[in-house]
Amino acid sequence: MLNIYLRRCAILLILIPAILLQACIFFPSTPAAPIAEAETNVPAYDEDTPELPPAVAPQIPGRFTLRFDPNSSVNPLTTLNRDSIVLSSLLYESLFVLDSALMPHPQLVESWYSEDNMLFEFVIRSDIAMHDDTTLTAQDVAYSIRQAARTGRFASRFENIRSIDVTGDLTVSIEIRSPNSRFINLLDVPIIKSGSSGSRLPPGSGPFRFPHDEAMHLVAFSMHRDFADLPLDLIHLRECADTELTELFDTGELSLIWDDPAGAFDIRLNRLRETRYFETTSLQFIGFNANHVALRNPDIRRAISASIDRDYIVENIKPPGMTLASPLALSPAFPFYDPVWAYQHLPPLEQMARLLQRAGLDISQNGYVDNPFPGIITGVNEFGEVTSTIEFTIDFIVNIENTHKVAAAHQIAERLRRNGLNVIVRELPWERFLTALRTENFGMFYGETQLGADFDLSPLLLPGPLNFGRTASNNYAPFLTDFLLARTEHEIRWASERLVDEIRLNAPFAPILYKRHAIYTPIGAIVRAEPSQSAVFRNISDWTINLMMLD
Repeated sequence: MLNIYLRRCAILLILIPAILLQACIFFPSTPAAPIAEAETNVPAYDEDTPELPPAVAPQIPGRFTLRFDPNSSVNPLTTLNRDSIVLSSLLYESLFVLDSALMPHPQLVESWYSEDNMLFEFVIRSDIAMHDDTTLTAQDVAYSIRQAARTGRFASRFENIRSIDVTGDLTVSIEIRSPNSRFINLLDVPIIKSGSSGSRLPPGSGPFRFPHDEAMHLVAFSMHRDFADLPLDLIHLRECADTELTELFDTGELSLIWDDPAGAFDIRLNRLRETRYFETTSLQFIGFNANHVALRNPDIRRAISASIDRDYIVENIKPPGMTLASPLALSPAFPFYDPVWAYQHLPPLEQMARLLQRAGLDISQNGYVDNPFPGIITGVNEFGEVTSTIEFTIDFIVNIENTHKVAAAHQIAERLRRNGLNVIVRELPWERFLTALRTENFGMFYGETQLGADFDLSPLLLPGPLNFGRTASNNYAPFLTDFLLARTEHEIRWASERLVDEIRLNAPFAPILYKRHAIYTPIGAIVRAEPSQSAVFRNISDWTINLMMLD
């Protein structure tokens, strides 16, 4: 860390006049808290540095500061706090880490092997130091994955695991119930010390660590294999509310912000910044209620899917560049995605008209379509003939807290109404939205789910907890099996096309878009940062951080 020490000394020599000058300026609305002497006189922190005073010191050049909630758990397997999740890639490592294009790369694994895509054998690296002064073992790995499979935010991706066995000090075998050639894509799960799942801050192996449980800063982990290449020896943490993010970033008191631009909370920054996007597996879609008198017909569901103007939504409703229009169930970011699959059919509105006609829908006097349902007697016409025509309205529910989703839902409904389907949007608070889903009190819903990085669509296609509208079916199982079993590029493309075409034909749901996430940093402050869904601070030892650009 000699280079860091020299760099900090040089920075302090430059800053002394500026600090003295600032001392003569009075800000009556924001009185400055005292600056701890250790902060201004000591060029670098080691792991035994006492905690800073609880008062928040004014921001000075050379402080790299991240948002953190000290009252939340930092346990990476169980926490749902977004700030703790972002920090976790500084504190913990995983067997594999996804890059910005969602491709896996080994992190704690030396080698791996599977002959049948069901039994996977892993050899763990022998040079991985843990924060509790032990060395990573196969027992730590097996324990972490077992805990992740039982509860927390990773549990759903590991429902396919049959067994996890420690076969040596550094070897682990994992057997899954059904074959999946991309199972390693799911192993970007933070590894913690065996027996520590109940801890708020379990030991990990990341390049940084908390010096003690109550600390509001991170220190570089001196035993980490990349310690000499880390761009920082100290990372400050700052507690703040969502409403304070813009001000704190604009004034330099936060150095990096993670954002879900298509989420419920809009961050509107004024400071010039660099934005780094990365792909996610978060899919937004329309779910259907198959018990609805019209939506049980797959042609009508297909017609609705065909009518969606996805390009308009991603360009005019969602933040530009932050979502990918997805006419098919797989993301355009999927490595083997072929745009030809989406454009080999009729234009959307022409396709919609033909599908509605094939479903037997006719325009009624009110300008909307009526649906003839055989066997349902609704009256007798002027010629004495029994009729079975029903006028219907489709109730489209959306969570009111997400303004982007609400706007998209209204745009979709308006487009459907112009083409004869009477769709009414009902905006619901989150709890009432969930209740409506559970009780099937809807015709359509605007949904979102995060798939695994293997792009397994089983949660939306097979009977299970996300099957709110009963459109799922075991008929999709053979297509999913072929998709997950495929290994070569040719096999994957063949199986992918068959799967998305089967979904297009039967329309158990209508895909809309896949989201991207972003990090914001001041102009020129960070070079070579490549965040990903797995780790915002992926390969931080390759980053260059210009501390002078953080004021």
